[in-house]
Amino acid sequence: MKLSTFEHQGLERVGIIIGENKLADATLGYAAYLHSRGEKKALKLAEVLVPPSMLEIIEGGESSFKALEEAAQALKLKPQMRGPRGEQIVYSLDEVKLKAPVPRPGKILAVAINNKPGFERAIKPPGELHPVYFIKPSTSVTGPYDPIEIPDIGVVGTEIEVGVIIGKKGKNIPVEKANEYVFGYTVHNDITGHEMRDKQEWIISVRPGGEQVRLTYSGRYKCFDTFAPMGPWLVTRDEIGDIENRKMVARIKGEACQIGSTSDMVFKFPYLISYMSGAHTLEPGDIISGGTVAPAPGWVMAKIDLRRLGGVLESEVEGIGTLKNPIKPI
Repeated sequence: MKLSTFEHQGLERVGIIIGENKLADATLGYAAYLHSRGEKKALKLAEVLVPPSMLEIIEGGESSFKALEEAAQALKLKPQMRGPRGEQIVYSLDEVKLKAPVPRPGKILAVAINNKPGFERAIKPPGELHPVYFIKPSTSVTGPYDPIEIPDIGVVGTEIEVGVIIGKKGKNIPVEKANEYVFGYTVHNDITGHEMRDKQEWIISVRPGGEQVRLTYSGRYKCFDTFAPMGPWLVTRDEIGDIENRKMVARIKGEACQIGSTSDMVFKFPYLISYMSGAHTLEPGDIISGGTVAPAPGWVMAKIDLRRLGGVLESEVEGIGTLKNPIKPI
């Protein structure tokens, strides 16, 4: 299934994508299914099993997922059906506002330098190789078609990524069981203030013996509001199948500035889930973003200046979807 969070008439709901340009209200769709089977408390039961909140649906586990599947199947057979009280269920995408699939995830864990060419060039610490990652706040999340607001902080660029959405709570998860903790996948662009990182967001610590160590933290240059556009929906684990060879393209003003594939990832999602769960309890709705891909020929990552270029940033992952975020200097 493809699932979305959408807003209609000021209310936030969960949608099941049906067809090319339509979605169905998941709660009302399940209520209609129950009503057709003679359930007298269809709406109340639907609000428990398929609540109008993506996070609550994920937390609902197998029961909620099964209910979603039943609603999706019923809508497939009868796409024009209405709710138990005659409510509209199906909308065209231009009737609603799509939001990030999980509008406020508990935490976003984003991997740095996880593509093979970049990782091979990097100077790494001694010992066993491991991912390096950082945490983005949920307030940086914005919708798939919302503007990316860029202050005058120098070069701010694109980092198209795939985000895996965690489906259940876990700690110290074995690699071989990691996929059991996946609810689905979405597109994420890890917008990055390259110039701010290089010129401002560091400090050199001087030890008592005079040794100098340069320290860099990503608390600001990756974490401004709107610096984590996501969507346009999530694709559930069972539908997407193999995530390991999906084409990834970022375009600005229609021109490709990043091209790659999930096959370029050094550390794959099962390992990332296992490794990160060794330090952090993973919870439903958490997102692990797998790292970006190389620039397209003729482009240099640290010089893709979105604020100067303007236009619309498109972030496309094969089998998931495309973000289309206008660039808005502020």
